[in-house]
Amino acid sequence: MANKIENETSFDKLLDDLAKGTSTAQRLAANGAGAKVFIEMLKPKIPERTHFKESAHLRDSLIINEKPNGGVVIGFAKRGGKGYVGRLLNDGWQPVGPYGRNRGASGERVQGLHFWEYTQKEAKGVVSRAIYETLRGVTK
Repeated sequence: MANKIENETSFDKLLDDLAKGTSTAQRLAANGAGAKVFIEMLKPKIPERTHFKESAHLRDSLIINEKPNGGVVIGFAKRGGKGYVGRLLNDGWQPVGPYGRNRGASGERVQGLHFWEYTQKEAKGVVSRAIYETLRGVTK
């Protein structure tokens, strides 16, 4: 069985049509399955930081937030400022000089790792497949 979905547009429409006829719990289960697959693909791409003692590593602070309509959002936990750290590592940053934003900044711009974007591109078909498999089990 191939892991590639040939016509993603019609597949997305099929998922939307199925979502209209499913309960919130079923949508949460399907979207949660896709979110878990995304997180498993994302974790190895997050850089490991071993020289600081932390209460929680950035990899361990990924969370799934369930919405009332059956949707899910993936992000980083608030504790320890992990969302801020994750954004800096993903997007990069410009050093701030002593007199304000970028005035006389003493360093080069730090390039981001873009692990979130790379994972989104890589995981699109795999996440859709996990959602499809969960919904297929519901409709049988």
